[in-house]
Amino acid sequence: MTLAKTVVILSLLRAGILHAGLEESLQTLRSQDIRPHLETVRGRQIFFVEGLPFFVLAAELPWHQSHYGRYRETMGDWDYLYPAARKMHLNTLKVPVKWSQIEPRKGVFDFSYVDHVKALADANRLKLILGWFGHYASGSSGNIYSNLDNYLFAPMDIVEDEKTYPRAVDADGKSYHGMISYDYDAVIERESAAFRAFMRHIREIDAKTRTVIMIQVENEISVFNTTAARNPKMWRDHSPRSNELFKAGGYTDDLKYSAERLASGWLRRVTEAGAQEYALPFYMDFVGRTLAGTVGGQPGEDVATYLKLCPRTTFLSMNLYSGSAREADLRLRIEPFRVEHNIVAISESNSDRSAVAPRLAFLAIGAYAAPLFSPWAFNISWPIRGEPYVLKDGTLANGAFDLMRAYTGVARAAAPIALCAGTDQLKVLLDGETRETEVAGAKVGVVYDPGGQLMVLHPEPDEFLVIGWKASVTLETPMAKWPALKKLRVEAGRWEGPRWLPAPDPVYYAVQDERAVRIRLFEEPLVIRIFAK
Repeated sequence: MTLAKTVVILSLLRAGILHAGLEESLQTLRSQDIRPHLETVRGRQIFFVEGLPFFVLAAELPWHQSHYGRYRETMGDWDYLYPAARKMHLNTLKVPVKWSQIEPRKGVFDFSYVDHVKALADANRLKLILGWFGHYASGSSGNIYSNLDNYLFAPMDIVEDEKTYPRAVDADGKSYHGMISYDYDAVIERESAAFRAFMRHIREIDAKTRTVIMIQVENEISVFNTTAARNPKMWRDHSPRSNELFKAGGYTDDLKYSAERLASGWLRRVTEAGAQEYALPFYMDFVGRTLAGTVGGQPGEDVATYLKLCPRTTFLSMNLYSGSAREADLRLRIEPFRVEHNIVAISESNSDRSAVAPRLAFLAIGAYAAPLFSPWAFNISWPIRGEPYVLKDGTLANGAFDLMRAYTGVARAAAPIALCAGTDQLKVLLDGETRETEVAGAKVGVVYDPGGQLMVLHPEPDEFLVIGWKASVTLETPMAKWPALKKLRVEAGRWEGPRWLPAPDPVYYAVQDERAVRIRLFEEPLVIRIFAK
């Protein structure tokens, strides 16, 4: 295409000019319910906070800074990460809270850490997802403890009392002291009571301020731990009570038994107890793979089973770590989690210098309408070590800047993204991938700089939005042709709910000919609006 006839040097119009069609559409994305919740709008689930669409742009704090016996002394170790989160344009931090932290003695609760992190979040204008860590089934650790220092999840009296709280047993009859059996009522009753107290306290301190917007219930689910996926002898609990239930239920499939028992016998009871006190959105994070036909990744996880048997669970998220940032590879990992009415959400992902996190953030939010994206961890890089987002002095480093670009773009256009995400009105375009496509029938071409990425939205016949950096995008539109050109406006800015606010002095170019408008974006992440006044 020859782009020669007219160069439009962009000038900003006065603030507050809105296109009636898009403005009216965005007005439908208001909720009368100001509590954090998911709501069906135009047949899609959208997450609302304070009555407006909200994408959780987060990172997770590690849990191992808190040490048993010294919880109060070590609770401030990660305080420097809260101002770093604001600097990096996060709107939320995921903060794990161990059951052993809040119930140091049976029936005695200490919520000082919850109060501490809420105060820090409020001071830094952040929202919180609190992770309830009564169960931790990652790697080769035990699911209630791996050590008695910083990997102690269940209260110490439960760890010490195998008679009251029996342990899981494999098919060879071996019992594992660090892995509890959830086929006995005693531990479920204890955890349900503790989670009820936890949610009651959150309601008492936060129902008016609504800093806490979601609860992650447990950390990955497994009968034993992640390594059990490779050993069919550990695909279910073989304790005496479990064997009785397996036989009485007529089961022949160990994985089916494990998913159904953990969902209905344990986690349904825990989440019901918590919801009776304060019904925030609850979700559980799964490993992010499949195992013998079940979607989850380890024994005890299965998306379809939890959707059916654990109704207080709002969605089942995935922990997606990838050695490839290619769009096709990322989609291949995401697609299995689109089970029935489940919502795609990424609760853990790469936190290293690779391109995975910023590309996956755009893809998950734009193409799948994911309400949550959060790498693990904020100050520890994974799976490549030694490349953290935040250094010990609070300085941003490594992959922090590209993820900050992605988060900035999404935050500046949350309402129109929520309106169009997952439809043909929005396309995600990533360096090295698609160069020509259509967005709601309009032809779009892209030339990327290394590392460039875009979202292109076409929500109305005479309205485009381009979100991203380091790329040139060509939009074929009748608005570029005379005399319609006289009404054409191109602005940079941001959306606050349904209101468009032009920005002062952005750095970008726009070129127009009789068929198209081309936008050139540089290092700074921008939201560009192309519309007819």
